[in-house]
Amino acid sequence: MEKEEAKQVFRSLGGISLRISQVVAILFVVFQLFTAGCGPFPNLQQRSIHAGFALILSFILLPFRQKKGGESKIPIFDIILIIFTLWGIIHIVVNYNWIMEHPAESGPIDVFLGIVMLILFLEAGRRAVGILFPILTGFFIIYTYYGMFFPDPWKHPNYPLTGIIQVLYLSDMGMWGFVTGISANVVAIFIIFGSFLLFTGGGETFIDFSLWTTGKYYGGAAKVATVASSLFGMISGSAVANTAATGNFTIPMMKRLKYGSNFAAAVEATASAGGQLTPPIMGAGAFLMAEILRIPYLKVALSASIPAFLFYIGIFSAIHFESMKRKLGKVPDDQIPSGKEILKPSKSLPLIIPVIMLLFFLLRGYTPTTSAFWASISALVLYLFSSFEKKEIIEHTRVIFKGAETAGRALIQVVALLVCANIIIALINLTGVGIKMSEVIMSISGSSKYLSLVLAALVALVLGMGIPTTAAYLLTAAVVAPALVNLGAEPIAAHLFVFYYAVLSALTPPVCAGVYIASGIAQSNWLKTAWIAIRLALVKYIIPFMFIYKTSLLFIGSLSSVFYSVLTATVGVIFIGAGTMGYFREPLKIMKRLIFFAGSFLLILPGYLSDIFGFVLLSGMAIYQMINVKTEN
Repeated sequence: MEKEEAKQVFRSLGGISLRISQVVAILFVVFQLFTAGCGPFPNLQQRSIHAGFALILSFILLPFRQKKGGESKIPIFDIILIIFTLWGIIHIVVNYNWIMEHPAESGPIDVFLGIVMLILFLEAGRRAVGILFPILTGFFIIYTYYGMFFPDPWKHPNYPLTGIIQVLYLSDMGMWGFVTGISANVVAIFIIFGSFLLFTGGGETFIDFSLWTTGKYYGGAAKVATVASSLFGMISGSAVANTAATGNFTIPMMKRLKYGSNFAAAVEATASAGGQLTPPIMGAGAFLMAEILRIPYLKVALSASIPAFLFYIGIFSAIHFESMKRKLGKVPDDQIPSGKEILKPSKSLPLIIPVIMLLFFLLRGYTPTTSAFWASISALVLYLFSSFEKKEIIEHTRVIFKGAETAGRALIQVVALLVCANIIIALINLTGVGIKMSEVIMSISGSSKYLSLVLAALVALVLGMGIPTTAAYLLTAAVVAPALVNLGAEPIAAHLFVFYYAVLSALTPPVCAGVYIASGIAQSNWLKTAWIAIRLALVKYIIPFMFIYKTSLLFIGSLSSVFYSVLTATVGVIFIGAGTMGYFREPLKIMKRLIFFAGSFLLILPGYLSDIFGFVLLSGMAIYQMINVKTEN
C-alpha cells in the first residue's frame, strides 16, 4: 500500500482538461512569485488562496482511486469538489475584514463551509500522501470532540463542533495557521526555485558534478548516489521524491557495476534521506524550525551543518569499507565528465549564480522568501537569455513554463500535508495533549535525560511511519520537544533531535517509504534493503544523541570546543563505518568489530577521559591492521 501511495500517480489528462491543469499550476506559481516579490496579502487571504490553489490542483490531477488505464478527463465528482473549494476560499477572502472584527462569531454558513473545507483537505491529503495522515488528523478531531470519554491523563472537557470549526476555519490557528503560512510564504517559493534550478540544467549538472568528484574511487557509483542525492534532497525536501528522482539514474548504474540490487537500493534510500538534513536549504525543515523557535533561519542552517557533515562522513565511510570488502569497482572513465566540461560557463553559471544570489541575500539579512525570489528570477533570466537566437528563446520559454507547471504539481503534496499538520497542531494546543505527552515522558524517564531521549526517538519514529518527514517533525516538535527542553536540552538541539528521527522514519521498518521506492526501482527485497540501509545510516541514529550531549557540534560554545568536538566525532563516525560493515583492510571478525565500535563510542561520548581511551583503542587497532594485513587495494 505504501509503495502505491508513494508513487502519487497523476491523471493522464488530455485536451481541455490538460490545458486547465497547466493553467492552474502556472497561475499558482505566478501567485507565489508575485507575493514573494511584492509582499504577501494579509494572513488569512494569503494562506487561503495558497491552499485553495493546491486543493483545486489536487482534485484536477489526483484521482479518487487508481484505475487501470488512468483518466483522461476531470470527473464530475471532482468538478463539484472544486466548486466547493472555490466557495470556501472566496468566503474567507471576501469576508476577511468581518472575520477579523468578529473573531468569536460564526453563522450556519460559516460552520457548513468549515466542515466542507475540513473534509476537502482530508481528501486532498489522502490522495496526495496516502490514508495514514488524514486518519491521524481525523483521530485528533474525534479526540477533541469526545475528550470527556478518554481515560486519564488524556481526558479533557469536550469542545462543541461549532467551536472546533470556528478555530479551524475562521481563525489563523487551524487551516490557515502559522505552518500554512510558512508553506504560503517560504516553502512554496523554495520549491519553485528548486524546480527552476533543475529544469534550467541544474539536475544534469548535479549528476555530472557527483560523477566527477566521486566516480573515480572505489564504490564510486554508490558515492555518486550519495552526492547527487544530497544535492537534490536539500532542494526537494522529500526523501521519497529524492529517491525517485536520483534513483532512476544511480540505481541502474550501480547494478550495471555489479553492486547488487539490495545494496544499490539501500545506498540510494539512505543518501536520499540525508538531503533534508543538509544546509543551506534542508527542504522545509529549517524554515519550520526557525519559525517555531523564533530564531533566524541562518542560525538553524548553521547549527545543522556539522551534524550533516558527520552524517555524510559516516555514510561515505560505510560505503567505502563495504566497497573495499566486496571489491566494488569505480565508474568507467568514459562515463565521468571532465572538470572542464562541468565548469564551462554555459553549464556552471546557471546553477552557481542563483545559489550565490540566494546566499548573498540571506547573509545580507533579507528574508528567505525575498532571497529565494531573487534567486529564482536570476535563474530564469540566465536561462532565458543564455542565447539570443529567437528559436532558442522560444524553446527556453517553453522549458520555463514546464518548470512552473512541475513546481505547481510538486506543491500539491506539500500544501495538503502542511494544512493537515496545522489542523493537528491547533487541536493539540486546544486540548493540551502536548503538555500531557511531555508529562508522561518525564514521569516514565524520571530525571534520566538519556531515557527521555530514547523515548522521544521512539515516538518520533512511530509518528513518522507512513507520513512525510515535515509532518512527522511538526507533530514531534509539538508533542516531544518540550519534554526534552524541560529536561535541560538546548531548544535547537531538541528540535534537531526530533527532526533527525522524523527523517529516519523513511528508512526504518515496517513503514519505510524511501526504501519501498528504491526497492521498486532496483527490484530488490525491501526487507533486506531496509536492513542494509539501517547499517549504512547507523551514524544518523547516533548523531542526535551526540549533539544533545555535545552542543558544541551545533556551534554552541567556543571555537576551540567546536573544533575539538568535530575532530573526535569525525574519527568516531569513520570507524563506526568499519565496525558496521565489518571491514578494515580485511574482513573483521566479531571481536575486532566490537573493538572498533567501543573505540568509536568512547570518542563520541562527552569527556576527555573517554576520548583518550577511545583514541588509544582505535589507533592501536588501526596500527595492528596496517602492520599485519597486506592488501592489494
